[in-house]
Amino acid sequence: MAWLASEAGIWQFLDIGTGIPTKPNVHEVAQAIVPAARIVYVDNDPIVLSHARALLASGPEGVTAYIDADLRSPEEILAQAAKTLDFSEPVALLLVGILHLIGDDEHPGEIIARLMEALPPGSYLVVNAPASDVHAAVAAEGARRLAESGSTPTTRRSREEVAGFFSGLELVDPGVVQTHRWHPEPGISTEEYEVSAWAAVGRKN
Repeated sequence: MAWLASEAGIWQFLDIGTGIPTKPNVHEVAQAIVPAARIVYVDNDPIVLSHARALLASGPEGVTAYIDADLRSPEEILAQAAKTLDFSEPVALLLVGILHLIGDDEHPGEIIARLMEALPPGSYLVVNAPASDVHAAVAAEGARRLAESGSTPTTRRSREEVAGFFSGLELVDPGVVQTHRWHPEPGISTEEYEVSAWAAVGRKN
């Protein structure tokens, strides 16, 4: 988020799959750099939304809004987000820790394409998703146990599959990498360990 606000000049963020608020939040990072930044949080969990409304308070110059909606309903999200965001100006679409809840049979690539279609050139897509091909055996065993437990099904994806979500977009260097290797803090070594998740940022030209 800091890179988008400081390096890419983005001041509007659409964060789908917000989850329970953590520190620092998207608006805290963005508004520390661009005080007038606008952020729309989207989730369909009533517990998440109650926490969000209580804790995610905007700075005095910016705007923060909350939408009760599901990623599977992009038209609803876009219609509601347009009340806060200016879709004639670039927007960063954040899909962080949400795509594993969308199965391949639900066509996540088409959902992403529809959302990005509504955003103007200069907008960005941010994805962070669990990996199927990092510690593959462990990931497969975890998926098996989760399925047996009756928990909500999840879909881990390979680096190639995650890269496919960026079709038609320009990947920002270093491309699709393990999460901790996407623009790490200076002086932090990331080569001695692996993280079972892929992250990437792409720009719409």
